[in-house]
Order: sequence, then structure tokens, then C-alpha cells
Amino acid sequence: MNQVTHNSYWVRQNPLAAKYPILTGAHETDVLVVGAGITGLTTALELAKRGRRVTVCDSSVVGAGTTTGSSGHLDAHPEMGPKQLLDKLGLDLAREYVKMRLRTIQRIQSIAGDSCDCVSIPAYQYSENLSDQASLHDDMEAGKEIGLNATWADIIPIPKAKVGYKIDGMARIDSSLYLQQLAIAAVQQGVQIFENSLVKGSSEENVKTLQVGEGEVHFEHVVSATHSNFTPALHIYAATPAYQSYVLTARVSEPLPDALFWDSSDPYFYVRRTRSDEGRLIMAGGCDHRTGAGDEMKSAQRLEQWVRERFHVLEITAQWSAELFEPTDGLPMVGKAFGENMWVVTGLSGVGLTEGTAAATLLADLMAGIPVPLADSLSPSRFGLSQPLQWLREQAVSAMDIAERILPAATVDPNTLKLGEGAVGKLEGEHVAVCRDRSGCLHQRSPICTHMGGVVRWNEVEQTWDCPVHGGRFSATGERIYGPPQDPLEDVKNSYEVQSNSRQSK
Repeated sequence: MNQVTHNSYWVRQNPLAAKYPILTGAHETDVLVVGAGITGLTTALELAKRGRRVTVCDSSVVGAGTTTGSSGHLDAHPEMGPKQLLDKLGLDLAREYVKMRLRTIQRIQSIAGDSCDCVSIPAYQYSENLSDQASLHDDMEAGKEIGLNATWADIIPIPKAKVGYKIDGMARIDSSLYLQQLAIAAVQQGVQIFENSLVKGSSEENVKTLQVGEGEVHFEHVVSATHSNFTPALHIYAATPAYQSYVLTARVSEPLPDALFWDSSDPYFYVRRTRSDEGRLIMAGGCDHRTGAGDEMKSAQRLEQWVRERFHVLEITAQWSAELFEPTDGLPMVGKAFGENMWVVTGLSGVGLTEGTAAATLLADLMAGIPVPLADSLSPSRFGLSQPLQWLREQAVSAMDIAERILPAATVDPNTLKLGEGAVGKLEGEHVAVCRDRSGCLHQRSPICTHMGGVVRWNEVEQTWDCPVHGGRFSATGERIYGPPQDPLEDVKNSYEVQSNSRQSK
């Protein structure tokens, strides 16, 4: 069974299926890439073009992760805003960062060709409040300074928009079709892809062998391209907390102009056409919150409300959420993470399609010893030094979630759970994570995440157990789906016997 972290529009249109073998036995390669999303496959393709033997292993199948949970935006606009990026990096590096993203859009368009509904369109950064005019104008001017083709927009073609600016040269894409085409291109270049092959991590420096499923891979370098932190570098976890983001597609009465739109609220809302052949089918997103720390149902309802207040909605055709990892200083993390041969790409926020693709070239250059202007700015080692207060704040949130496992919990009564509901509490004297899935079956597992001991919480939207510490996700029946955990949630009895023995040994 292929575990999927979402039920997106793209996945519904192109159901997932295993196309590549499971890794068994011993396997040798130059570079092992962990994760077959847009970051992993683009990195594999880039390294293979440079003459490296590359192997990609994914715990599920191509398309089961964050890439196909995205909205398919391709833009070069800084997530933190142009002015803040300019203040943070200075003019030269800010220009280099935007140039990197612009080149990435062109690269994706080149690989996509005519088969992935990849279309060049403008984008609009706007506000529904006239009081934001000055700050938006400052951002537009900063955007022009750092290389965006930005102009003030007298008219913004979306309901309720008051002020804002236009950025030319952006794009949209069918992320699922693109990922499949990227996999084919990688294989044609000599990359070997293995699906349903979970890579087990190691805390050893300069590790050269990792267990993969029932086999093992021997390599010179390993790249963590799972968007969550696969490495043992704990500071990376605190610097890239996991967030849940919500998306829907809706059929509306009037066609939306073909452009990307995002407002200036925090967290912001965004919207675009879903497909080229149907201007009345739109895709909107927003309402982000820390994984396991928000109200999933209310967030999904808030997004739907936002759409209905601005468009005449005929039908909501799909709703889902996806997990992303927000860097505390606003910049992605690309570079060496641990020892001399372990590399990581994470902290891609909500723009992983472009930043993940750009990371492929950066990693390949760094691995070859080629100077990279942005290397220090994007290095994983920068955390704990820049933005120390925010870094410590995220540490405190994670520590609180771990500490929660030793606190008393209310009693949970499985008989009161409705279809699709779940809860963590005490049942017959033991702490349990219990849920009733949408078919009516009751499931009971340990509530302790197998990664670093956080307490999982039920996500009613996605029907998953989510760990708020580092974003680990498990199915209703406890199988590991996504994130740092390598093992499923344990059986309740076995889990508590282990904890009891551990306490006695101390």
C-alpha cells in the first residue's frame, strides 16, 4: 500500500502507482539521494549529468510526498518579501538569490515542455487594505532592485483587492505530471530509482553505508531531500519547524484571469487557475499553522470561507493539506549537514518547487568544490547564530511537546468518537492514541512518536497522527507516513513495557 501524505487534486487526477522496484540486497552508488520529490529527482538528474552514479530511494512512491501536495506555483518572489530579503542579504546576494529562482523557472519550463500544463503567467502581490499601500510600494521598489520585473498595478483583477504590484515572468504547472516526467528524465540519464524503500538513518559521521528496507546501499555521499531533516543534526530540526498548509480547488461562476495572486495577510492566502483549459476551476490555499498545534478542521473551513467570500462558488471539488518546513530566518537550508559527506535540503517553506529545483545545482556545485555565492547564507551551519531568539523559541515549543508525554491526560472513551475522530488520553490506565476512521473501524496505538518521543495529535482533515515536535506523520493505524520517524507507532502494551523498563533502569 502506498502511503500518501495528502489527497490533493493532482493525486486524484493522476492516481499513484509503483513504477520502480524495491531495493533488495547490496547496492553501490556514488550518491544516495533520499526522497523522490522534486528536490531529490532534480538533484539526482543534475548529478547524473555531471557523471555521478546516483541512486534515489523513497519510502513510498514518486508523487506521494509534498511536491504533489503543492499548488504548482512557480515564482521568484521572496517569501519574506523583497525589502526584507534586501535588508537581510544585501544587494549583491539578494540579486543572486532572485536570479537563482528565475533561472529555476526557466529550467522547469524546459524540462516540462508541452506536457505538464506549464504556463508563463504574471503574479500579483496585493492587499485588501489601502493602509498597506506604502509598504507594498516599498516592496515593489526593492523587488525591482533585486531583479524582479515588478510594476505598480492600478487594477488587480481579483475580488476585494485594493493595492498591489505585478511581477512578470512567473509560471504555474501541474506538479504531479511534472514529477513523473522528471523521474523519466532522471532514469534516462542513468539514475536508479527505488520505491517503497525506506532509508534508515545513522548518527555516525562520514557514514558510507545505510540500511534501505531489507537491503543496504554503499555510497560516497548521501543527500537528504525529504524536506524534513533526515540527518542527526538536531539544530536543523529546531530551525525548520513543520507547518500544515491548506489547499482546495473550487469551480466558480466567473473565470479567474490566468495569474498567480497572493495577499499580504499573515499567513497569506493565494489563488490561481488550476488548469489552462478551465478558467473557472481555481486553486486556493493558506491558513498555515504549526503541525499538530492548530485546529485542522477550522483551518480548512476558514480557507473555504475566504474563497466563498470572494468568488461565487458552484462546487468545492477537492480539499487537502500538505506539510512544509519553515526556516526561522526565512531562507532555505542547502548544504553540508553532518560530517563530510551528508548533505541536506530543507526549510523550503511554501516555495519548494523553485527552491528545491535550485538546490540541485547548488548541491552539485558544492559537492564538486565549485564556489557558490550563496553558500554561507544558505548553509545549515548558520542556525543558532542568525535569528537566535526565534531559534530558541522554536526549541521551547518542541521541548514543551516532548514534556507533554509525562503529564497526566484525561480519560478517553472510544465509544464517544464519531467517524473520522481521534483523541489521545488514558484508557484502562494507559496513555493511548485512539481513533475511529471514516469507515467506522477503531484503531489504538501508542501516542509516543518513534522519532524523539513527542506526543502525537489527531489530524481530522488528513486522518493522520501528527507529531508537533518535528512533523512526523502516521496513518490512523500507526504506519509511518512521512517525516523523521523511521518506525510505526508502537503497540500500546509493548510501548509501555519499554518505557517502564527504561524508567526502572534509570
